[in-house]
Amino acid sequence: MEICKQLFDLADCLSVTARKQHVKCCHIEAGLRSGDWTMPEEINRLVTDKLSDLLLTPDKLSIENLKKEGVEDSRIDFVGNIMIDTLEEQRETAAGLEIRDVLASNLLIEGSAIPSVVEENYAVMTLHRPSNVDLKEIFTPLVDFLTGEVTVDMPLFWPIHPRARKQLELFDLWDKVVSTPNLVLLRPIGYHDMLRLNMNAKLFLTDSGGLQEECTVLGTPCLTLRWNTERPITLYEHGGASVLVGNNVERIREEYQNALIKERKPVRPELWDGHTAERCLEAIVRASE
Repeated sequence: MEICKQLFDLADCLSVTARKQHVKCCHIEAGLRSGDWTMPEEINRLVTDKLSDLLLTPDKLSIENLKKEGVEDSRIDFVGNIMIDTLEEQRETAAGLEIRDVLASNLLIEGSAIPSVVEENYAVMTLHRPSNVDLKEIFTPLVDFLTGEVTVDMPLFWPIHPRARKQLELFDLWDKVVSTPNLVLLRPIGYHDMLRLNMNAKLFLTDSGGLQEECTVLGTPCLTLRWNTERPITLYEHGGASVLVGNNVERIREEYQNALIKERKPVRPELWDGHTAERCLEAIVRASE
């Protein structure tokens, strides 16, 4: 996550530097908005969009955001989601991995038991945002739900973020998590391994934006542990696979039960076709003429 934060900060700095040096700047994934100004990423998105000459958007909702902010049409080009290019390029490689091998090679605690894995009968979770893990009164009920309910229904695979681990230890929750049957703690895992787990998960719980997008294309029901998202195209109401549940356990429990009876339904928003990079290049060339 620290690397991601540095990349966001770098994008912000580059747009400022480009403007000062009179160098044209293009922003890929322009127009994403969560409306949450407490998120550093939101500020960076706003600054970068304001200063960039060419704004390449992943969806039409992002175009609407830019137009509401007064951006002229000539600066906007709808190209699709470049992250899906990566997914489609790497899908076959990820599909060739065995889930049990993925788990065994990424165990956080060596020698931990790996439960029997049945396709589409396990859950995966990522959790790292301060709003979810930094307060004991919020994190403890979340852990209680995971250990007392989710793991009763199915195995739960949790690639654990250093921040989440630190807070588990601080709040005296670590031993509880480690000793819970059906809960497999993993190190932060690589792209192919995460993609493989996502491909056949019954359910994904996450506070990550990018995983909401991958769940949509893969059809994995996704409980987004946030009260807002900069990627609303991934939500059920826009045809996606994700629902916002925040960190209220009653709300999470309700949508968890709904997700258990949902069928996997891959959805491909417009231009999420694996060819966004080509359209980005074409747009950049046109803007340079």
